Amino acid sequence: MTHHRTIFSLLVALTFISCAIETSADTSDELRVKRAEFRSEDGVSIVGDYYPPTGRAISPVAILLHMYRHDRSTWTPLIEPLHEAGFAVLAIDMRGHGESTKPEGMNLADRVKQRDTKLFNNMHKDVQAALKWARTQPNVDQDMLVLIGASVGCSVAIDTTAREPSVDAVVCLTPGTKYLGVDSTRHILKTGDRPILLLATEDEREATDTLAKSADNVTGEIVGPGRIHGTNMFGKVDGIETRITQFVRDAVHKPANPTP
Repeated sequence: MTHHRTIFSLLVALTFISCAIETSADTSDELRVKRAEFRSEDGVSIVGDYYPPTGRAISPVAILLHMYRHDRSTWTPLIEPLHEAGFAVLAIDMRGHGESTKPEGMNLADRVKQRDTKLFNNMHKDVQAALKWARTQPNVDQDMLVLIGASVGCSVAIDTTAREPSVDAVVCLTPGTKYLGVDSTRHILKTGDRPILLLATEDEREATDTLAKSADNVTGEIVGPGRIHGTNMFGKVDGIETRITQFVRDAVHKPANPTP
């Protein structure tokens, strides 16, 4: 009887291990999310959602910057396309938005409502902290970084790129020339030869046209009629997620020294 019980126990154990392996295999490609928390150089606590690379692949990083008085959740439709294209993805709440409202003594949320231009001109520190944090994560290529912004997030992305040579490319959904005091017309001139793609709908094309004419590394595209602002384009402008993903994928995989 003892012998039979031992065999039965082994069979149960083997069945359990087999099921566990099958479950692991079935879920290995699922989109996993990790809460990210870090501090900017001036002490703001930044919170984000991080989607790490699949398996052991060394991946470029895409950092996503939301619109005014929105938060990181607005990027949900773009997360999976970017991840499937091989990117690790970090969507953050910029200072005064979402969960990035501490320390309380800085009155960040109130300053957002008051449209404090100093606060918005300091948001590049949030992104620089995000870049630093992302570089510490496993299986991340520290030399392949892209920024994707919407509305004032565009301004912050361009400002950060002007300061950070490590940024390889930028995509902007409905950029402005000077959203909330952040002067993109000045900052974009300092982005060198990094490719920048500006996307807007017809009724909000003026800033895209102005910025696209200002530098050779900038491309402006009008993606539809009417007025669809920033991340509101998702689900309303056909192919917008694919266009963004294709642009940043091409930017990080371009040859370092193309043959003439």
